[in-house]
Amino acid sequence: MASRTLTTSAIELLPENRLRKSFVMQNEDSSIACFLKFERPGKTTVSATDHDHRLGPGGALAVNNTTDGIEAIQSRVTIIAASGTPRVSFFETEDIRR
Repeated sequence: MASRTLTTSAIELLPENRLRKSFVMQNEDSSIACFLKFERPGKTTVSATDHDHRLGPGGALAVNNTTDGIEAIQSRVTIIAASGTPRVSFFETEDIRR
Protein backbone atom coordinates (compact mmCIF):
# COMPACT_ATOMS: atom_id res chain seq x y z
CA MET A 1 0.00 0.00 0.00
CA ALA A 2 1.34 3.44 -0.92
CA SER A 3 1.20 6.37 1.46
CA ARG A 4 1.62 10.10 1.24
CA THR A 5 1.98 12.98 3.66
CA LEU A 6 -0.55 15.75 3.06
CA THR A 7 -0.50 19.48 3.77
CA THR A 8 -3.04 22.27 3.63
CA SER A 9 -2.31 22.62 -0.10
CA ALA A 10 -4.54 20.49 -2.34
CA ILE A 11 -2.89 17.71 -4.36
CA GLU A 12 -3.86 14.93 -6.73
CA LEU A 13 -3.83 11.62 -4.84
CA LEU A 14 -5.09 9.37 -7.65
CA PRO A 15 -4.99 10.35 -11.33
CA GLU A 16 -7.93 9.61 -13.61
CA ASN A 17 -7.71 5.90 -14.55
CA ARG A 18 -10.12 4.21 -16.99
CA LEU A 19 -8.84 0.78 -15.90
CA ARG A 20 -9.41 1.25 -12.14
CA LYS A 21 -11.73 -1.32 -10.55
CA SER A 22 -11.54 -0.21 -6.91
CA PHE A 23 -9.58 1.81 -4.41
CA VAL A 24 -9.25 2.14 -0.68
CA MET A 25 -7.69 4.93 1.35
CA GLN A 26 -7.17 5.50 5.04
CA ASN A 27 -6.30 8.56 7.08
CA GLU A 28 -3.49 7.31 9.32
CA ASP A 29 -3.49 10.39 11.53
CA SER A 30 -5.10 10.18 14.98
CA SER A 31 -6.26 13.79 15.21
CA ILE A 32 -6.36 15.56 11.79
CA ALA A 33 -9.15 15.20 9.21
CA CYS A 34 -8.62 15.10 5.43
CA PHE A 35 -11.02 16.07 2.65
CA LEU A 36 -11.20 14.45 -0.79
CA LYS A 37 -13.00 15.25 -4.00
CA PHE A 38 -13.61 13.52 -7.33
CA GLU A 39 -12.49 16.07 -9.92
CA ARG A 40 -11.98 16.43 -13.64
CA PRO A 41 -8.40 16.75 -14.92
CA GLY A 42 -6.98 20.25 -14.64
CA LYS A 43 -9.01 21.29 -11.60
CA THR A 44 -7.94 21.10 -7.98
CA THR A 45 -10.68 22.80 -5.99
CA VAL A 46 -10.91 20.49 -2.98
CA SER A 47 -11.11 22.28 0.37
CA ALA A 48 -12.60 21.87 3.83
CA THR A 49 -15.80 23.48 2.51
CA ASP A 50 -15.81 22.06 -1.05
CA HIS A 51 -15.31 18.28 -0.95
CA ASP A 52 -17.06 14.97 -1.58
CA HIS A 53 -15.86 13.03 1.47
CA ARG A 54 -14.35 13.81 4.85
CA LEU A 55 -11.88 11.27 6.15
CA GLY A 56 -11.83 11.78 9.89
CA PRO A 57 -8.87 10.74 12.02
CA GLY A 58 -8.29 7.03 11.40
CA GLY A 59 -11.15 7.01 8.88
CA ALA A 60 -11.19 4.92 5.72
CA LEU A 61 -13.01 4.92 2.38
CA ALA A 62 -13.39 1.92 0.08
CA VAL A 63 -14.96 2.35 -3.37
CA ASN A 64 -15.55 -0.31 -6.04
CA ASN A 65 -17.18 -0.38 -9.46
CA THR A 66 -19.86 -2.91 -8.48
CA THR A 67 -21.53 -0.77 -5.81
CA ASP A 68 -20.28 2.76 -6.48
CA GLY A 69 -20.30 3.08 -10.26
CA ILE A 70 -17.69 3.57 -12.93
CA GLU A 71 -17.64 7.38 -12.72
CA ALA A 72 -16.64 7.40 -9.04
CA ILE A 73 -14.01 4.70 -9.53
CA GLN A 74 -12.29 6.10 -12.60
CA SER A 75 -12.31 9.76 -11.56
CA ARG A 76 -9.31 11.76 -10.49
CA VAL A 77 -9.13 12.11 -6.69
CA THR A 78 -7.75 15.22 -5.02
CA ILE A 79 -7.14 15.63 -1.30
CA ILE A 80 -6.21 18.22 1.32
CA ALA A 81 -5.46 18.17 5.04
CA ALA A 82 -7.53 20.22 7.48
CA SER A 83 -4.26 21.21 9.17
CA GLY A 84 -0.76 19.93 9.80
CA THR A 85 0.75 17.03 7.87
CA PRO A 86 -1.34 13.87 8.21
CA ARG A 87 -0.43 10.71 6.29
CA VAL A 88 -2.88 8.79 4.13
CA SER A 89 -2.39 5.30 2.73
CA PHE A 90 -4.09 4.15 -0.46
CA PHE A 91 -4.36 1.20 -2.82
CA GLU A 92 -6.09 0.74 -6.17
CA THR A 93 -6.92 -2.29 -8.31
CA GLU A 94 -7.36 -2.67 -12.07
CA ASP A 95 -9.02 -5.22 -14.32
CA ILE A 96 -5.79 -5.90 -16.22
CA ARG A 97 -2.32 -6.93 -15.22
CA ARG A 98 0.49 -4.59 -16.27
